[in-house]
Amino acid sequence: MKVRETINRYGGSAAWLLAGTLFLVILIAGTVLLNLSRLRQHSEWVQHTNDAIAAISAIQHALLNAESNERAYLLTAIDEFAKDFELSRVAVGQSIDSLRQMVSDNPVQIANVDRLRTLADGRLAQLQHAAMLGPARLPDAVEYLKTARMDGLTQQAITLLTGMTNVERSLLDRRQKDLQRSSTGVAIASTLLLLLALAGAVFTTFLIEHQRAIISQRLSDLRIQGLQSELMHVARLSTMGGMASALAHELNQPLSAITNYVNGAIRILRLPKPDTERAIVALEKGVQQGLRAGAIIKRLREFVSRGETDRRDESIRAIVDESLALISVVQRDRPVNVTLRLDPLCDQVHVDRIQIQQVLVNLLRNAFEAMRDQSERKLSVVSTPVSGGMVELAVADNGPGIDPAIVERLFQPFSTTKADGMGVGLSISQTIIQAHGGDITVEAKAEGGTIFRISLPSATQNQQEDRGLQFTSEPS
Repeated sequence: MKVRETINRYGGSAAWLLAGTLFLVILIAGTVLLNLSRLRQHSEWVQHTNDAIAAISAIQHALLNAESNERAYLLTAIDEFAKDFELSRVAVGQSIDSLRQMVSDNPVQIANVDRLRTLADGRLAQLQHAAMLGPARLPDAVEYLKTARMDGLTQQAITLLTGMTNVERSLLDRRQKDLQRSSTGVAIASTLLLLLALAGAVFTTFLIEHQRAIISQRLSDLRIQGLQSELMHVARLSTMGGMASALAHELNQPLSAITNYVNGAIRILRLPKPDTERAIVALEKGVQQGLRAGAIIKRLREFVSRGETDRRDESIRAIVDESLALISVVQRDRPVNVTLRLDPLCDQVHVDRIQIQQVLVNLLRNAFEAMRDQSERKLSVVSTPVSGGMVELAVADNGPGIDPAIVERLFQPFSTTKADGMGVGLSISQTIIQAHGGDITVEAKAEGGTIFRISLPSATQNQQEDRGLQFTSEPS
């Protein structure tokens, strides 16, 4: 009797244990499915936000492409650029429509998209009007664009796009945290319920539940890996957008020079007694600027894609002279007294000549524009050796100086005090100088004006490092 009672008692306990185990298994399955459903929902929201960021980047890319193609068509009269401009114009509208659908649940972003459409339509209308004037009426088109540029529609659109991107990125951060919390909740809930089930289960049940936990964890890892892949894709799109901005800004200088040289040649040839030699010289310089524009595209593409630069031993004086020659058109109507104090003992630097020339052209052009309204315009370029095997190049002007309120963010992208500026010149310059192992700083002059200082690696130091490496590689 006692044996039977014991069997019945333990048999009943076993039945209750099996029933409890089955209940826990069902509870675990329901909880996991519920949390996986929430995890999927959070993942979809993260993907949705990534798509919105990509759409904003596509709008900026298409808008800058429209400006580039329109200017290329005016300068070259190639119909292919006109077709590309029309495609970019259509792409802007389609991208804005797509973005509005994506942010339909966000009233603030909808208002931003509607304002963006107004800005983009206004700027595209200006560009289309200039394109309709065509290369045959290039002076009228250029004059119209100069007048239209005062509206600052492109800058307003880019600023608005940047703000919208920041809003979406903040939203992305919050949704990623929600996703992480949801993933953690799935893991914690599954683990706790699994432990309760394992307490009353046999060894076989333990193995089955353990395998289920591993599979669940692997599913979570795969989802997280997928999200990381999407974020990397968005980062690549942002890099492409940044490269498009850089090309638009950097190519503006040689293209402006080409326009001035060609216009100068036209004026010379229209004189009663045209000086053909001077006209040929101007056209040859325009060709050189076209080749330089191609070289800029090649250097920037290589710099962004591989992070490599074509560095050689170059003369600071030659780079400075070439840079001053490139922007000579800027000071033609307002002469600038330029003083060069370049130390011949530290003339050779190990740099990419085109990239450093772009930095100097940007600094010199900013200095000329800052001194435009000064009665006496003075600019100095001074080179001196500094510690660490570097050479410092200082560009100083006697302009009104830089507003202290903007100094802290002077080198940030899209930060500018110019009505028609894109705010990427100094940011690109800082990237180039830092990639060379140097630095770029700004300070105010005591007597008024601004000094920009850049440090570059000395060619002598580079040779010493090469010899040191060769020496240490020889066997003792």
